[in-house]
Amino acid sequence: MIHAASVGEVNAAAALIRELLQEGYPIHINTVTVTGRALARSIFPQLSISLAPVDVLHLRQRQMRILQPRLILIVETEIWPNMLYAATKAAIPIVFVNARLSEKSLKNYLKIAPLLQMIGSSIKAIMAQSAEDKMRFEKLFTRVPVTHAGNLKFCLSLPDFDESTIKADLGIREDDFVISWGSSRPGEEELILGILAEPKRSIPALKVILAPRHPKRIPELEKLLSGTNYQKLSKLDPQRGWNILLIDTLGHLTKAYAISDLVIVGGSFYDFGGHNPLEPAYYSKAIIIGEYYSSCQDSVRILAAANAIIISDKDSLLEDILALAANRPQREDLGRKAKIVLTENAHALNVHVRGIKQCLN
Repeated sequence: MIHAASVGEVNAAAALIRELLQEGYPIHINTVTVTGRALARSIFPQLSISLAPVDVLHLRQRQMRILQPRLILIVETEIWPNMLYAATKAAIPIVFVNARLSEKSLKNYLKIAPLLQMIGSSIKAIMAQSAEDKMRFEKLFTRVPVTHAGNLKFCLSLPDFDESTIKADLGIREDDFVISWGSSRPGEEELILGILAEPKRSIPALKVILAPRHPKRIPELEKLLSGTNYQKLSKLDPQRGWNILLIDTLGHLTKAYAISDLVIVGGSFYDFGGHNPLEPAYYSKAIIIGEYYSSCQDSVRILAAANAIIISDKDSLLEDILALAANRPQREDLGRKAKIVLTENAHALNVHVRGIKQCLN
């Protein structure tokens, strides 16, 4: 059983799930959110996929009785006490994969560390994203082997698209300059709309693709966009033209990244923790991320060390957009370096698979 809370965790675990399927292991995916379940179903339609029960002991015990998993893989940081306890009572081993733990979360969990160690005695291994994550987990679970296994998010296997075909389908001309804002969160749409007039003067052929993190916000964004030249992807008329394209269905963000000249990663200009910058890196795109990226700090740190990402903020965003729009060689250099970072960190998948096999054996 793979417990992947939402969209980010499902994406992070996708390469690992494919590898385990190739090894012949039967897999059930368990998600917390409906959007996570929808994404998992779209990627793995052949698998058994369900929403997790509320973390109440008798519900967790019923889940274990029904599924009878041989091993539970928990993706990233999902420390649910009753899930741990139910697994312990049923003698089902647990492995944390792609595990991360912030300093703030560590301080909170340390307050109940003795309880966690007691109910979590089924935890057999923790495969941490970074050396810092490894040290934090070692403080929390003192008797569990912790490995610096690397970040599975670097192990992407995304579709390769025909960019010209996608642009034609969306009504984008070859000389248009496309900015995609991926996984936008409240406040960020207002931010890009507020500065849009200036880039339009400098970049007459500018088109912006907005992909909100949560589809339930679409009605709210339609109100915000009223009065602008926008279209929704689900009702797109490519002949009518648009300045803003609102992605209102799941499964299209990677296509937007593939055809973009510049990608802005959302959830990072206000304190939402940021979202994954590695998907646009897969397509060798120039990437801007805001100053709030605690949820993906290891990815951003590695990209930044390679000069493969621009870290911006609300006040600097316009200047950064204009500078990159005017400098194609810099955009191409950023994208090339980002792709190299992915390639150099792809070892995490092999490390995870070896560790999981050891626990199964």
